[in-house]
Amino acid sequence: MYRLNTEYYASVFVVPSVIVEKYIKMASFCALKSLLWILKNQGSNYSAREIARAIGSSEADTKEALDYWVNEGVLLSDSAVAEVPVKSDSYLDSPQKADKAKPAAAEARPSAPEIKLIRPTMEQIVERMSEDKSIEGLFNQAQMMLGRTIGFDMQSAILMMLDTYGLPLEIILDLLQYCIDIGKTSNAFILSVAKSWYEKDITTPEKAQQYVCEHNEADRIFDEFKQFTGINTPKATPKQSELFIAWSKMGFSVEMMVLAYNEGVERTGKISYSYINKILLNWHEQGYKTPEDIKNGKEAFKNKTGGEKPSERSYDIQKAIKEAENGKIVYKKKKRGADSEV
Repeated sequence: MYRLNTEYYASVFVVPSVIVEKYIKMASFCALKSLLWILKNQGSNYSAREIARAIGSSEADTKEALDYWVNEGVLLSDSAVAEVPVKSDSYLDSPQKADKAKPAAAEARPSAPEIKLIRPTMEQIVERMSEDKSIEGLFNQAQMMLGRTIGFDMQSAILMMLDTYGLPLEIILDLLQYCIDIGKTSNAFILSVAKSWYEKDITTPEKAQQYVCEHNEADRIFDEFKQFTGINTPKATPKQSELFIAWSKMGFSVEMMVLAYNEGVERTGKISYSYINKILLNWHEQGYKTPEDIKNGKEAFKNKTGGEKPSERSYDIQKAIKEAENGKIVYKKKKRGADSEV
C-alpha cells in the first residue's frame, strides 16, 4: 500500500482528472513530466527549451511531447483564440445565398480513428514483423530517413498507419519524406498528417504528389501573405494551409486574401482566419475576384441604400503591394495582445 505523505498537501496544484484517467498509460514519460511542470507553472509562457531544461529532458523530446498534448487538445498554442461570432456585411449578402452551395471540395471520408501511442511490448513488435517481413524493412527505411532510431512509440504509429488507416508502404514513406522536407518530424505531427491522408483517401503516389504540391503552394502563398500583413508566424498551421489551398482554388489572388485580412482586422480587432474565410466565401458567391469588383459592389450598395455604405477602408492595396515590392511593407498592425486563430 502506498499513499502520499500528508505533509506534502501543504503545497498543491490542480491536475485535471482526465490526465490520469485517459493518458496515464498512453502518454510518454516525457509528456507527463512536461505537462505536470506546465500545470505547476500556470500564468507564464515558456519555450520548449526552458521546459526541457526544467524537467531534465532533451529539447527535441520535449518539443515532441508538447506537440502530442497540442494534438490531443490538452494544450493550446499561443495563436489559438476563440472564434468571434460575426455576421456578414449586408452588401455582401445575396437573396440566393442560402441556395448556393459552398465551393466544391474533395469528398471527405469518415473521420479517421485516432491513433493512440500505446507502447507495445517487444513480443508484440517481433510477432508483427514475423507475420510481414516488409515491416522490418519499413522500420529500417524510416530510421534512415528520419536520421534517428525509432522507438516503440514510432514503431507503433507506423504499424497503425499501415493496419488501421490502411496506407500502403510506399505512401507511408512518401508521408515521412513530406514531413522531413518541411522540418516537422514529431510523432504527433506525423500522425496528424497520416489522419489527414486517410480522410482524403490519399492512397496512391499521384494523390500524395498532389497533396505535397498543394501544400508547397500554400506555403508560398502564406509567405507572400505575411509580407503584406506583418504576420510573424513562421509557418501556417495545417488548418490554415487548408484554407489557403481552398482560397487559391476559388481563384483568389494573394491581393484579395490581404484585402479580406484587413477587412477582418478592422471589424474584429484581431486576426481571425475564420472571419477571413467568411469574407472570401461571400466574395466568391458574389463573383468578386478583383479589388475593382469589390469597389463596384460597394458603389451598388451605396446607390441602393441612398448613401448608406459599409465602413470605408483606410488602405490602398495596390499602394501597399508596390511599397512592399520596394522593400517597404505597409500593413494594418493589430493591437497589442490581439491573437490570431484558425
